Amino acid sequence: MRTYADHAKGGDAPGTVVLERADGRSGELVLRRHGADLEVIAGGTFLISSANAASSEALVTAGLRHLAPAAAPSGGLEVLIGGLGLGYALDAALAEQRVERVTVAEYEPIVVDWFRAYGAGRAARLTAGEAAGRARVVVADVADVMRESPGSFDLVALDTDNGPDWLVRAANAGLYDDAGLQSTRRSLRLGGVAAFWSPERYAWFAARLTAVFEQLREEQAHDHVGGRRHEYTMYVARRGVD
Repeated sequence: MRTYADHAKGGDAPGTVVLERADGRSGELVLRRHGADLEVIAGGTFLISSANAASSEALVTAGLRHLAPAAAPSGGLEVLIGGLGLGYALDAALAEQRVERVTVAEYEPIVVDWFRAYGAGRAARLTAGEAAGRARVVVADVADVMRESPGSFDLVALDTDNGPDWLVRAANAGLYDDAGLQSTRRSLRLGGVAAFWSPERYAWFAARLTAVFEQLREEQAHDHVGGRRHEYTMYVARRGVD
């Protein structure tokens, strides 16, 4: 579970203020403030909170750490992030000097609008990155972006769901099956990595990744939510260099 129980149900917990509500491509979208945190609910499913900043950033930093030494030898790194959310993974990628360009594929255009309006410094850094040709946000299914971009990315960071077993929309199941993982691998340059955010370890998912990629690492990350520490697993799968 990404954070605490009332988030999972998507209900408005005590102390919660709804800031925005709109119809999205996959159901109702809600932007709300819970105490000091912003939260996004998609189709009744909890999507992301600013309390998840640390683990969202860790998805990118873990992926960058396990790139093959020979990755992108002639220039900077190309990064694809699946899911904009509240922009923490994007911010972590832009903070890395080795990254030449970051593409974010966000399925819901309203999420992009909300990020630009409520994302504060992260939104400002995106705007600066866009002006410099270093960042772009496309309203698209990340699966389509990968399928249309073979051999294009050094890092693909997928945070479209609450892990491979808790989907925000049913169609995302294709990201985690054999065909979807093969498509992700093909979108990588040699030595590139795909990183998946997960709330826990799944033996079936690790086995599936191992069957497709040449190397698999599991990195731990955590968030502090409501005074409690929540542990997560970042699956980092690398494409071979041969």
